[in-house]
Amino acid sequence: MKATASTGKPIKIADAQTGILATYGALPATGYVRLSDLRPIIPLSDSTIWRRVRLGTFPVPVKLSERITAWKAEDVRRWLDEQGIAYHYLDGA
Repeated sequence: MKATASTGKPIKIADAQTGILATYGALPATGYVRLSDLRPIIPLSDSTIWRRVRLGTFPVPVKLSERITAWKAEDVRRWLDEQGIAYHYLDGA
């Protein structure tokens, strides 16, 4: 897999990280991700994600401030693993 920065220059990715990135796309290993970060990784509409949060079938987000809501990346990764889903957006599959 060959990743590129926004400048178009290739980024060196360790072999150990390649598998993680292929499975989780642009999802970071730790930290928080907003809904806009989830869109390329999880093929669900915004309303479906929120409905699943209400139903308890998707991780509950954290309110970081009055206007910012985000999910813990670890919770989203765990959810993906539980679903048995591996999205391979970076390698084009």
